[in-house]
Amino acid sequence: MTGLALIRQCLKNNVKVIAFVRPDSKNAHKLPVCNLITPVISSLENIGKVHLPHSCSRADVFYHIGWINNTKEKRNSCHAQAENIPCAIDTVHLAKKMGCSRYIYLGSQAEIGLNDEPVTANGIAKYAAGKMTNIECQKLGLEHIWVRLLSEYGPNDHEDRLVKQFIRHCRDNKPMDLGDCNKIWDYLYEDDAGAALYLIGLKGYSNKIYSLGSGEGRQLKEYLEIIKNKINPDYLPNYGALKNIENDISYLRADISELKKDTGWYPKTSYDEGINFILKELI
Repeated sequence: MTGLALIRQCLKNNVKVIAFVRPDSKNAHKLPVCNLITPVISSLENIGKVHLPHSCSRADVFYHIGWINNTKEKRNSCHAQAENIPCAIDTVHLAKKMGCSRYIYLGSQAEIGLNDEPVTANGIAKYAAGKMTNIECQKLGLEHIWVRLLSEYGPNDHEDRLVKQFIRHCRDNKPMDLGDCNKIWDYLYEDDAGAALYLIGLKGYSNKIYSLGSGEGRQLKEYLEIIKNKINPDYLPNYGALKNIENDISYLRADISELKKDTGWYPKTSYDEGINFILKELI
């Protein structure tokens, strides 16, 4: 979702893109067919050995967005998550090989954890990869910018994520067990995330960590009720049926002041509008 949104922004601005695509990608068909895009097939595990066509030998900005072992079952496996760290370091060397002067590392809210300290295997690995890519960039003379994308949604979101799951349950009037949904959350529409990343590549400051979200925090239940009222106002979600996850983040709201000041970016799509875009495809 994030990569596709970034690519759309690049094309909108007539910028050439070299897109590294997994051999088993389920979203490869969504990649726009355009003479500005050159797809290169490679798994993240083999990114350090990738063969670059001559047309891909030069670039300016490298975005590391990929992450392996990202299924629900593997997100808390230390071994599985740690495999991402050498992959991330390999992308820095690939960026140098391609002549890039700037490297953008995409992290997530998992790095924040509790009291600004990650507590899950996924969060710790993402934090470590961010730190180590920064060190490697310093060694190789690349600018490093770290972006923490808090929570993204949109038509291209994974089918097992909360927003799309809830839409399907409302549409089909099927019961859905949930926690109390009282946590404060910050949702950002996918195209706004893509626009932010594009501008960070152009105008972001080296060695900064940017928090990326809408800047608006609401109770998770409020987000879900907006969806419910659009699809099936009589639907009754089973709030409180599930226990809250231990060490789960209860407050998530991005401080986007530095990002806005440095790049001029601001979110353009309200949550209400974003949900309407998703519903056009699913309903």
